[in-house]
Amino acid sequence: MRRLVPAEVLAILAIAGVYAWHDFTLPAVVPLFLAATGSRYLRGKSWDDAVRGSPYMGPAALAGLVALGLALLAGTPLVELTGRAVEWSQYPIVRGSAHQLFTVAVLVAVGAVAAELALRAWIVERALELGAARWGAVAIGALAEGLLWPGDLAARLGAAVMGAGLGLLYVAAGRRAGAPIAARVAFALGALALEGLRLVS
Repeated sequence: MRRLVPAEVLAILAIAGVYAWHDFTLPAVVPLFLAATGSRYLRGKSWDDAVRGSPYMGPAALAGLVALGLALLAGTPLVELTGRAVEWSQYPIVRGSAHQLFTVAVLVAVGAVAAELALRAWIVERALELGAARWGAVAIGALAEGLLWPGDLAARLGAAVMGAGLGLLYVAAGRRAGAPIAARVAFALGALALEGLRLVS
């Protein structure tokens, strides 16, 4: 199905380009996931194929929580060196509301799963299938993550670093998406819980 590759590359570049130049309410992961789903369907594959039999999900979830702790401990002083204020809060609506916390947690978890399926099980996987070295495929996924992440350059660099770590997890887990999904969901829900408890602002 190599004839699909040019269309897949154009879709990725188009989505990244549009979101790099304009802020949309709709997260970039939505069109990216839809494009990835269409691509896998045309290849006769399902998302179940990308997740079934995934190893290391428990340790990966723990790694996600450790990464969150390191981000909180190291991220603050690094950002403050630039003279900018640190803003960890993304969903202030969850503070003091168990109902809002649950609702946002479901949306965040679904978004994390969709992001990993699109970025790792589609973009990184496509690069590997086309003959890219493992580190090169991981770097491509990390670059896509940085380009699609909303925010300034510092936020995009942080997203790219996270993407590189998740890409390494994907490759180490035998090219199964369960481990990076577990790590990303743990990171995202951990950050949301801290926000709901008013431990970050």
